[in-house]
Amino acid sequence: MKATRDITVVAAVICDREGRVLLARRPDHKHMGGLWEFPGGKIHTNENPRAALVRELREELGVEASIGEPLKSAVHEEPGLRILLHFFAARLLAGQPGGREGQELRWVHPCELSDYPTPPADAELVALLAAAHRP
Repeated sequence: MKATRDITVVAAVICDREGRVLLARRPDHKHMGGLWEFPGGKIHTNENPRAALVRELREELGVEASIGEPLKSAVHEEPGLRILLHFFAARLLAGQPGGREGQELRWVHPCELSDYPTPPADAELVALLAAAHRP
């Protein structure tokens, strides 16, 4: 029997002045390729979640960010893999987001989030954000 690999991931909900949320499209060759996600990445061993998210946003997007309150946690499981995700509110401090790993970026109004296919673990947060911004 194959052991289950556990991964902990942090992701940022970053909003611009118009209230749009930043999404990144996973490269096609990666796990869940082509899906849209909130920017972030894996926590390294013994790394603080907020510090990990600051590092990931710097590496992936070339920005400096302030990490705010935790918004939600979710678990995604599939054979041999369990991903624990922690979503945080974040605010850009410096830099313009750019896809440093070749990923496409898009600012999306929360009521349009459901138009973008996301990983299953993001679904509840997407629904909450959309519901909070209904006219």
